Amino acid sequence: MAAPTAKKIMIIRHAEKPDDKGKPYGVNADGEEDKESLTTLGWQRAGALVALFDPARGPLQSTELAKPDVLFAAVVAPHAKSERPTETITPLSERLAIALNVNGKYTKGQEADVAKAALASQGAVLICWQHEDIPAIAGNIPLSNGPVPQKWPDDRFDLVWVFDLQSATGQYGFSQVPQELLAGDRATVIS
Repeated sequence: MAAPTAKKIMIIRHAEKPDDKGKPYGVNADGEEDKESLTTLGWQRAGALVALFDPARGPLQSTELAKPDVLFAAVVAPHAKSERPTETITPLSERLAIALNVNGKYTKGQEADVAKAALASQGAVLICWQHEDIPAIAGNIPLSNGPVPQKWPDDRFDLVWVFDLQSATGQYGFSQVPQELLAGDRATVIS
């Protein structure tokens, strides 16, 4: 494996989705009901993520975060129909004028591939993915500390996992940053 070049890799879960009963409803960007899309609360988070990663005024909310240079989101495939990862960071993509997935298009099941592409990217990388597979992405990032939680809780949409390149070792230090964007967001991390 080549030495990693991404200075920082940040991973978020897609924003809020309909529950197992389908309520609140998912709504696509055209305002149509869509079970594979974000809920209205999810769309609020998608908008708030713009301010988290690229505030219009002042510095970033946390010094552990960075304005992304590269964006990855899980894409739709026959076995993975969710639009939510793409919907979650499209507003940020538009604000930054950075196309999604320019370094490759990856879907659920290709976590090792998206990690490899992220490691080979330049600058700061933001990945938006389905929560149950985020630990698999993290497992493909060489760590200087750890451990990384092996499960992302079903009820958490409000965290950023951050991996900072330690230039001396070529490995990454791991930390978690609570987003604290919306009412109900927690200030705690996953243990």
